[in-house]
Amino acid sequence: MRITERDLEPLNRRFQGAPPVELLRFVRESFGSRAAILSSMQRAGTALCHVADRAGLSFDVVFVDTGVMHAETLATRDELARTHKNLRVVTLSPERTFAQQTRDEGLLYLSKEGQERCCDLRKSAPLGAVRGRYDALVAALRRGEGGARARIAPFGVDLANNTLRIHPFASLSNEELDAYFAAHPDAIENPLHAMGFRTIGCFPCTTPVLPDEPERAGRWRHLASVEYCGINPVDRGAAEGGIELDDRYERLFAA
Repeated sequence: MRITERDLEPLNRRFQGAPPVELLRFVRESFGSRAAILSSMQRAGTALCHVADRAGLSFDVVFVDTGVMHAETLATRDELARTHKNLRVVTLSPERTFAQQTRDEGLLYLSKEGQERCCDLRKSAPLGAVRGRYDALVAALRRGEGGARARIAPFGVDLANNTLRIHPFASLSNEELDAYFAAHPDAIENPLHAMGFRTIGCFPCTTPVLPDEPERAGRWRHLASVEYCGINPVDRGAAEGGIELDDRYERLFAA
């Protein structure tokens, strides 16, 4: 069964503005263990994990460890794994260590073209290596982040990994995210956020952000016009084409 962005319109109408837990329940009931949460251990991602866990929903949480992550990010992953008993953290890693990659190809992230290859090797390729394990990947992207993410819908397609991409937090504002953490003190928050990091990636390419700067100003600050790593399809632009899913999901896409 082939699914395109157009085929997702009924689901997007149905779940537009729906509570995140409602969408998470739908995903779990529809896809079971063939669905996973994709998290880089930033605050929206850990909040999404908290929503799922406290609702008693069982998910894999896929985390890509690039080999150059902050120690605080790895500690956040470990604490989430320890405290969220309904979730199973699955850590993916690149084929080569960062030292091996640098020995073979040089220090890639010093140029825009090199950055794209580095992100592909260390972020996208590990996820691509498990292509076929999941039919749906749930992410915490929000329209309030701006840029390419301003047009996020609850459902999208991931052509590279042949999965659905699902965004329960699509319509969640920054204020609502802040309120969630205020109301749930047991929700885990990466301590780097309290150190001025608005978004968090690999430590060579992530810096704190000044109060008057855009949210993603701290990502690849040394490279002009770079905002995203490319692991999320919406950041790469409109999807032309479709994915192939098992026919047993056909009823989910009925208008």
